[in-house]
Amino acid sequence: MRSRTYLPALLVGLLSLTTLVLLASPPRKPPRGPHQEPLLPRQELLRLVGRGYLELVADYFWLQLVQTTGSAIDAEEYRDIYPYADLTTDLDPKFGMVYPFAAGVMPTNLGREIWVNTEESTRLLRKGLKLFPNDLKMHMLLAYNLSAFHKQYQEAAQVLEQASKLPGAPSYLPALATRLYAQSGSVNAGLALARSLVDSAEDEETRAIFKQRVFDLEIEGELRRVDAAIDRFRQTFGAAPPDIDTLLWLGFLDRPPYDPKGGGFVIGTDERAYSETQQRRLEVFTPDNRGYQWAMPMEK
Repeated sequence: MRSRTYLPALLVGLLSLTTLVLLASPPRKPPRGPHQEPLLPRQELLRLVGRGYLELVADYFWLQLVQTTGSAIDAEEYRDIYPYADLTTDLDPKFGMVYPFAAGVMPTNLGREIWVNTEESTRLLRKGLKLFPNDLKMHMLLAYNLSAFHKQYQEAAQVLEQASKLPGAPSYLPALATRLYAQSGSVNAGLALARSLVDSAEDEETRAIFKQRVFDLEIEGELRRVDAAIDRFRQTFGAAPPDIDTLLWLGFLDRPPYDPKGGGFVIGTDERAYSETQQRRLEVFTPDNRGYQWAMPMEK
């Protein structure tokens, strides 16, 4: 990320250029209801009149972005951050702090976990990672967006797997990646990652953690197989089976589910399969199923 120190003479140029910017007449976007989106100059015009001073022009719009963020109250006003961020990074793609800052503040909770401005946030992070592929914060923000907002668990797992290899990455990222693989249904991908982490572990404590994750994923694979059998039973009879033996007896399961630790399997009150040796399913829990969550962005 570049240094932002300028000679006083250049500030005079910025003031003159700002006048041109404010006098420009870009085409208006149709208003969305009573809210009017910010009217920003076209990038082509700015590149023409600001030739040689594009970093200064980008700074001007960065300041407008920060001011918009500070005054935003509702979802539409937080959404207005995006055009400023997009234009700023078009003019100065290496202005690295813009991407995670704007992407982090835009998502807005309307209540009951209904989030908006998430597509814009994700779009900006993808744009930033093309130029900053080793930026750990942007990787983690993108993985969060993909998981929590877009429910794209497999891609989120892939992003976290990449992030876990970056300098300074938190030690929990590989385990979270395997959990996301399980959530996406890609249990085999999670198993492959977990087994590679067992082989590459540098100490016994870490190795034991990922051996447990291998076990968890193996159990989750069996539980998913039983869940599929429960669904087929429900489609046939209109209700869930009373127990695992019924699934075996009627041929909905071709073999008993296997637990390496010798435990049994049961059907819970939510009509899903559970293992007697695993306290809960291996999933990235959300507010809907009352379990583990990522740290959520600040609600507005």
